[in-house]
Amino acid sequence: MTDKIYHRDAYLRELDAEVVRTEGNTAVFAATIFAPEAGGQPCDLGTIGGLRVKNVTEKDGEVLHEMEVPDGADFFRPGQKVKMELDWERRFDHMQNHLGEHMLSAMFKREYDGDNKGFHLGEDVGCFDIALKEITPEMLRDIEHKANRAVYASLPVSVILTGSAEEASSYPLRKPLSVDGEDILVVTVEGLDCCACCCPHPSDTSQVGLIKILRTEKYKGMTRVYYKCGMRALLDYEQKHDVVTELSEKYSADEFTLLEKEKIADRKHEELRRELNRMKDRFAELTAEEVLAESGEDNVISREFESETVDDLKRIAKKLTAKTDRPVILSSEKNLCVFMTHT
Repeated sequence: MTDKIYHRDAYLRELDAEVVRTEGNTAVFAATIFAPEAGGQPCDLGTIGGLRVKNVTEKDGEVLHEMEVPDGADFFRPGQKVKMELDWERRFDHMQNHLGEHMLSAMFKREYDGDNKGFHLGEDVGCFDIALKEITPEMLRDIEHKANRAVYASLPVSVILTGSAEEASSYPLRKPLSVDGEDILVVTVEGLDCCACCCPHPSDTSQVGLIKILRTEKYKGMTRVYYKCGMRALLDYEQKHDVVTELSEKYSADEFTLLEKEKIADRKHEELRRELNRMKDRFAELTAEEVLAESGEDNVISREFESETVDDLKRIAKKLTAKTDRPVILSSEKNLCVFMTHT
């Protein structure tokens, strides 16, 4: 069994660890600060003994550390002491977004009796599935505001390592246990949530920083909710702010009048498109009359154009076939296209 120090101390970033055994490029240590992939959350990364950690998994109570070992480099030996160093920015990002998901799921359960049925934390965005067929924009805004107020309240987060599923089930869990065995963590957000979870979490809700719901989609009769927390949410805001600023400059508007200015511009563009189509239609009509006059009594009407597009050729051909039942062959030298039709 590996001593999973991250269960007791989510903030420990370095550790001198003893190698228990190795297999290929994978090592097992007596203790570790690296949390494995679990519960929809990616594993921790960092370095051990100067080598980069490629993947971390758990099997039969042991935490397996797969390493990037350059060709010819020495690997670890049993009994050797090596220094573990977490990629702390990645770990804290996971902690922020995982606790944020707990808080949002708790709010959906409390306010709308919506159960969480799945969770995935990606490299850029997190998502979870709520057993509600319909979630309105008003419901999303309500949940988001209440979750962020819980962030501002700095609610304490406690993590208790229980010795059995029976002991874990004695707590007021938001949803029934889906696992059995020993070393089950129960994570409690004071006054808001209690659930079993195997990942590191912040010590209070203020460290989540910011919770932002991005969008939803229908998924297997439920609703999938996409969200970002902490630095992810800040960076997302920065990117969108840059887009809004650029568009505001383009349309000479501020963020409050931008949409109306954009709608006005769209209407003008639509008028121009309609006028352009009318002109193209008139040009096609005149060109078709010219081509037809030049064709005389030829069995096939043909013309090679210099730069017309295939759409231009289709317009002209349509006008021609309305005037004659002879085959029509039109081509464009510049665009290397040929359009043929026969009624």
